[in-house]
Amino acid sequence: MMRRLALTLIIFISACSSQPEKTYYQLPIVEITSQNSAVVQHDRQLWVQRVMLSDYLSSPGVVYQSSDVSYVSAANHLWASPLEQQLQQVLVAELTMALPWCLVSAQPLINKPDTLDVTVTRFHGRYDGKVILQGYWTLVRQGSVIKQPFNLELEQEEDGYDDLVRTLAKGWSQLAQAIASQLISQS
Repeated sequence: MMRRLALTLIIFISACSSQPEKTYYQLPIVEITSQNSAVVQHDRQLWVQRVMLSDYLSSPGVVYQSSDVSYVSAANHLWASPLEQQLQQVLVAELTMALPWCLVSAQPLINKPDTLDVTVTRFHGRYDGKVILQGYWTLVRQGSVIKQPFNLELEQEEDGYDDLVRTLAKGWSQLAQAIASQLISQS
């Protein structure tokens, strides 16, 4: 009887002390289609120099705004790779698809390319079901500088971190399309 009680107690204690499972998230990346494996001549070059994040977004946890003044960086819902790296990779892929006449790269290019920097001040879910993306992007083109703010607010369709990440990705894609439209109109 004592052995059973001790075994039950051990099982109960070990079940209570187990750590919750960590979940890792990656923003979906647009598939870049090859153009029949032909050599493509690009009229322009664009270097996506960097994506910078506000300090509170630099943690490995997905950020959620829990009230008008408090933010939580999740302990068990983590970015699979650094968020700024994911954002840069997705932005390069999106701009590559939207601007086929332009060589878009996350690496430095020759021939004095245009440079794009993006500063993200808000990239999180919010207690009211909204997803917020805010910041500004700066384009340096042939000596001139264009600075454009962005402020996107999207409705999260379902509860949970999976849908939060999908909605953040949707907003980032919308931003990439807005940047591409601006670049097209100035070409």
